[in-house]
Amino acid sequence: MVIIMKYEHFGNLLEELRLKYNMSREELAHNICTPKQIYRIEKGESEPSIYLLHQLSLKFRLDLNEYYKMYFTNHTLEGLEGIKSINHAIIVRDNHLLKSLIDNYEPMEAFKTGENLQHIYYGKALCSALLDEDYKKSLDYCYQGLRVECPEFNITSISKYMFSNVGLALLNCTSQNFFAMDNYDAGMLVLNGLLMVLESYVINSPYPLFRDTQFFKKFYQAILYNMGVHLFEQGEYKKSLIFIERGIKFSLQESNFRHLSELLFFKFKLLYHKQNYAEAREYYNQVISLCKITNKESILNELDSSAKIDYPEIFK
Repeated sequence: MVIIMKYEHFGNLLEELRLKYNMSREELAHNICTPKQIYRIEKGESEPSIYLLHQLSLKFRLDLNEYYKMYFTNHTLEGLEGIKSINHAIIVRDNHLLKSLIDNYEPMEAFKTGENLQHIYYGKALCSALLDEDYKKSLDYCYQGLRVECPEFNITSISKYMFSNVGLALLNCTSQNFFAMDNYDAGMLVLNGLLMVLESYVINSPYPLFRDTQFFKKFYQAILYNMGVHLFEQGEYKKSLIFIERGIKFSLQESNFRHLSELLFFKFKLLYHKQNYAEAREYYNQVISLCKITNKESILNELDSSAKIDYPEIFK
């Protein structure tokens, strides 16, 4: 099926397709979102998430993703270049560069809506937290960014929705802001919601489209690691170990080693804390070997400078 007509917004197309297939909003929304969300999209009051686009494509048996990108988003050259630059600054953790990029791109028309606008909010959230240590302001930017794709967002209903990549990143930033503000319960509520989203819609999804996406695999590892770390800090060592071991198992199953060294390092710490020095020594050696292979200099430097002082028993 080839679509050649243009529409004022994506909702016009969605409504036309729904009626063509003789579907009610309730039938279209079944197992993917709420009828109210379909209504809001059809009226042009909100935009579909990436997940929803995929699911609608499966229901209609036609690819709505590229059509949506071409006609209903601001994927201009300046928008694409801006997102690339912003993401690079985030990856290399150059927060001063990130701030200057946000200041440069925010006034541009291409960054007034959609995922481009979410990247602006995400960049501002990171800068507020990491440069200014203003976690309340950072949290506010996270909420604004999340409500671009999910206007009814609140932390108690995270598991009801699937989010775009930047939406997931904003959720993770939200959880870290809560932890920085000593609101442990809210931070864990967000992390648990994130895990439910990833495990319901991605990791255990019947659609290879999601399971094979490297971003989701790395993000899932990172969330399991964060859960383990925060539980450890609260003295919940058994629960912490459960999440760390889940992360290690997943990493090995998927042959995805992006966060494996950090996960192994944390299991080493947990074993050492339990005074299981023999097994801790084995994991210590695994961490050293893996870090050398994957060039994880930060972990190697930490071990070189502090291991004999902080973990003396494994050297006896």
